[in-house]
Amino acid sequence: MRMDRERLKELEQPVIALARLAGERILEVYETAFEVSEKKDHSPVTEADFVAHDVINEGLRNLTPKIPILSEEGKFIDFKERRQWTRFWLIDPLDGTREFVKRNDEFAVNIALVEEHVPVLGIVYAPVRDTVYFASHRNGAYKQKKNAEAKSIKVSETADQPIRVAGSRSHSNKKLELYLEQLGAHSMLTLGSALKACLVAEGKADLYPRFGPTSEWDTAAPQCILEEAGGALTDIEMQPLQYNTRESLTNPSFFAFGDKNKNWAHYL
Repeated sequence: MRMDRERLKELEQPVIALARLAGERILEVYETAFEVSEKKDHSPVTEADFVAHDVINEGLRNLTPKIPILSEEGKFIDFKERRQWTRFWLIDPLDGTREFVKRNDEFAVNIALVEEHVPVLGIVYAPVRDTVYFASHRNGAYKQKKNAEAKSIKVSETADQPIRVAGSRSHSNKKLELYLEQLGAHSMLTLGSALKACLVAEGKADLYPRFGPTSEWDTAAPQCILEEAGGALTDIEMQPLQYNTRESLTNPSFFAFGDKNKNWAHYL
């Protein structure tokens, strides 16, 4: 049974506070001559990834002791165990480590609550900008800058040419280039981490197509925000991404978009 909207709303501010605290710890490392290590998949990792994980992990265990946690920087959890979960926290303590290493400020903290394979609460916090995007099921999507009042955000429901495309600053490939050729007139907005999907959620971009590898903790939080803002995040069959449905935590290629009347797969 899913949490009701009131309980989800109650969780928003405590989880935002955790994301902000993790962001503070990340910035403490950001201001030092930090070392960069390499994971088995050759992606970078830093001390900031781990300190943020520790903050969020401890905070969520105190906030919701009975809800399991799956984190990019946490211990490996076999699918035999995960498949029993109907509700869990899915976190990326530092989304955009490559951007962090490049010191271009475009990294974020992602925290999502997933129920029955669907993200029902999402927090994306950009520490350098001190800006948080957040949403929960049936409660709408919001953006808050620093200590200002949170403002409701909505997608642009009609995508007119030139299409405003959000793209990765660190990941591009031939398939994306070919897709954009078929798409026609467009302008590019380059940004790192989950912030690209948030651009779509607040109506500043129409589309974020991704044909390279991502993981479930990269997309769960922004998917909730995007859906509550009136948009969608789907695979290339135009079906919403689902979570914890198989052993692999790697996402398929996907589209994040505001205009749900367009078949974005038509340009493949």
